[in-house]
Amino acid sequence: MSSKKTSTFTFRIDKEYEKILREEAQAKKITVNTLANQIFGDYVEWQRYMERFGTIALSRDAFKIVLDSLDEKNLLNLAIDIGEKAPKEFILFKWKGIATDNVIKFIKMYFDHCGYGTHDQTKTEGKVTFSIHHDLGKKGSLFLKTFLETLIKSTLGKSCNSTVTENSIVLSFQD
Repeated sequence: MSSKKTSTFTFRIDKEYEKILREEAQAKKITVNTLANQIFGDYVEWQRYMERFGTIALSRDAFKIVLDSLDEKNLLNLAIDIGEKAPKEFILFKWKGIATDNVIKFIKMYFDHCGYGTHDQTKTEGKVTFSIHHDLGKKGSLFLKTFLETLIKSTLGKSCNSTVTENSIVLSFQD
């Protein structure tokens, strides 16, 4: 059970939205209240910031087509350009400071909300490790590895150790 304080909030919604929300909650085997909290949490923690940053949605298949169309040099340059600028600006905007915990939160949000793949993260004995699985292929692995290494270097000034396969990356750095 969550230790967060809650409050009662009453509002009206379109009848069709209610029907869909009830069906979705039932399919997920959760309450409508839990589903609503998840939806509100997604908006509060992620969506409102993405709207402010002018992001666009792109299907995973379309993103893979873009990556596959690039030669390795252009792919690496793209990953470096994106990794050096956008994450740092987002982290400063949302959390008001660059710190290891904020960078970790950003990476988690990136994979939880952007559809690049799934992740698992551990932090033991001063070492942060991300294990990432995706279905973007070899160039996707190269892009994500370079993007994440650049992000960590440009925000925290730390280098990474990485292991890459066609559809996964294990990346670690010292806290």
